[in-house]
Amino acid sequence: MPDVQQVADEIVRLSEMSPDAFLDTVVQYAMGGTDKRAPREIQGAALHDPRLAAHTLQALRTAVQRAKSYNPLREGETRKQQQVRIAPWRERIKAAMPPLEDIVEDLAHESAKTLASLDDGVFAEWWTGFILDDPASQYVEALAFRSPRVARRAANLCRLMLEEPVSFMPNPPAGESGNARKRRIENFRQRVESEAAFLRYAVQYGEARQGRMPAEPNVRLQALRVLGERHPKELMELLRQERGGALEKAAEERRARRAVKRAARQRAQ
Repeated sequence: MPDVQQVADEIVRLSEMSPDAFLDTVVQYAMGGTDKRAPREIQGAALHDPRLAAHTLQALRTAVQRAKSYNPLREGETRKQQQVRIAPWRERIKAAMPPLEDIVEDLAHESAKTLASLDDGVFAEWWTGFILDDPASQYVEALAFRSPRVARRAANLCRLMLEEPVSFMPNPPAGESGNARKRRIENFRQRVESEAAFLRYAVQYGEARQGRMPAEPNVRLQALRVLGERHPKELMELLRQERGGALEKAAEERRARRAVKRAARQRAQ
């Protein structure tokens, strides 16, 4: 069994690495290599420790995306030959993921239980902090918020965030210009909308698990609401035009029906 202190020291060492150095270390371990600075058993325990498991998993996924950089084209080799050579390398990297995915899922499950126990005010603070930070760097937290246990609660907050973004954003920097404020609000909205999409699928998944048919989002209504928020005058003008056109169309249909009735009466006489 790995020595606890050695594993703890290795976790500290790995945590202090640059992202690229950590990525290379994870790839080397997954491919069966041994780091000279730590026995393979110790390094494996550290990489699978709950404190590093999410980072290790993300590194493996990044490695799959960068497979060509780890297996560059050789002299005289065709692209097709390179792909054939890369395939088993990529599969070996993928084979290292399932144990880490199990660890991360367990961590997210525990985190979701904690989130579900929070009162509304604290939950809103945690969710706002998650949005304002970089969600991509908070993989376990992202899974926890997207769990069926709390996804609907977070989705309800997203609607409020889109309606009143300033209420959830930090105070603006001194001397902020109007354009800078608009960009800051727009960036915030984009983050909220991105997370809201994940939450929508999570809510639908939860409904499906309970035997209910998930409701499709009313895209037209959502678009109309956004248009009303951003361009209220233009929306009112469009509505007046459409309403006028609908009234004219209805009047034309009534005239046509009366003409048909008159023609029918004349034939009957």
